[in-house]
Amino acid sequence: SPDWYRSRRYPQLPFSIELVKVGSRLGYRWFGVYAVTSENDDGPTQYCEINWLDQEPERESSDYEIYLQKLERIQRNIDFYKGYSQPPTRDEYRRWNLTGKYSVGRSW
Repeated sequence: SPDWYRSRRYPQLPFSIELVKVGSRLGYRWFGVYAVTSENDDGPTQYCEINWLDQEPERESSDYEIYLQKLERIQRNIDFYKGYSQPPTRDEYRRWNLTGKYSVGRSW
């Protein structure tokens, strides 16, 4: 919650939200800014997957190819919470716990 961070006097929130428009398609995504070392430092940005508000253009439409090219460029930046839309199953959690392999973006 933004209120929690503000109550602890963080210089800035570690996350924000932005609208994403790719061709005629509109969505939003969360992104985080971490490792802020000074007031003028934005730190590295980590982008989450896009939550789309509408359907992708029809494959037969004239702008579909342009849409795909723009989408590919944007998706290259997604490096945080990629592919996770729900908590892990009990078996996934146990497997990760036993192997010591944790996936970025999963925290409980």
